[in-house]
Amino acid sequence: LSPELAAAALDADAAAHRVGAAGVLADPTITLQAWDVNGRGVGQRWIGAEQEFRLWGKLDLERGVAEADAEAARHQSRAVATDLIARVKTAYAQYGAAHRAIDLSLGLKRRLDEILALLRLRYGASSVDQQEVIKAEIEAATAETEVARRQGEAKSSAARLNALIGRDSLAPLAIPRGFRPLKTKLTLAGVQELARAANPALATTSAQVRAATGTKELTDLNYYPDVTVGANFVQRPTGDNSGMFTLGFKVPLQYEAKDAEQRAASSRLGAAQMRYDAIRIRLDGDVAEAWFGLEAVRKAIRIVEQRQLNPARLSVETARSGFAAGAADLATSLEAERRLRAIELEILKLKVEEQARYAELERLAGGSL
Repeated sequence: LSPELAAAALDADAAAHRVGAAGVLADPTITLQAWDVNGRGVGQRWIGAEQEFRLWGKLDLERGVAEADAEAARHQSRAVATDLIARVKTAYAQYGAAHRAIDLSLGLKRRLDEILALLRLRYGASSVDQQEVIKAEIEAATAETEVARRQGEAKSSAARLNALIGRDSLAPLAIPRGFRPLKTKLTLAGVQELARAANPALATTSAQVRAATGTKELTDLNYYPDVTVGANFVQRPTGDNSGMFTLGFKVPLQYEAKDAEQRAASSRLGAAQMRYDAIRIRLDGDVAEAWFGLEAVRKAIRIVEQRQLNPARLSVETARSGFAAGAADLATSLEAERRLRAIELEILKLKVEEQARYAELERLAGGSL
């Protein structure tokens, strides 16, 4: 389990347990008193108990504030989980793309090795056309370097993915079988509506507004005193025992302090409401930005696949046939091979971006679409 996710879950658990400690009476006070103590002993023994009672609905308000805080912590934990899931999905796409890029680079390297072998066979060691052989050797070495670089990127992607899911950086990972399937029929209005209903950051601030509202109502009750009820059993040496009952309350004389508490609570409530409005407005914009970005990437993928990939493949096939028959030169063949691999890598890059944009939409919407 990711330590980041575990920490958020523990914070939410702590907030949930605080609900049980809120809105309850304080512990009673037991008193033992000795009166008329002198050399002959104790004149009276008083055994009593006192209990403070919070009136005017203060206990319910305290419990409501604690419940709102616990709800905010739960949504915050969900926000951490949603953000982590989005990052894992993006990292998984990058990991899969890195392995696919290795395959493409290996394919180009094998093709260049074949061209180099054909040139050596065609011209021999004493040919005056050694310049083409040298050029092919340089291209083959460049392709081998590219393979090594892609392999390093795959290891980096694996380490990043392992770190996100709380595993050792060198822990083995299965090689992905392509990208995860994504929904294609999405509407901006639909995703925005889903985000307003399920976005954890928005839900967190909504709960914080409720907590601040309850705190403000509590401070408004500062001028309403609580009462303390007490009872004493009076024991006398003569056996003439009796009882005593007391009723006390606090006099709210510290007006300035109570006014300051009310003003502070009002400011906190206003700040919470402004944060909620800011996140709500920004959320619509963030969803629109991610959605339009996703649409643009998908359009780019269609254009590259339909208008560039097939012509590039045809060009490679023509160049290979011509080079094998001696009708095409080395430069034409190499250029066709490089162009095809560049287009395939560009499609790969665009598909990773598509996965990342989709994961961002899911994060904003609070879960899978």
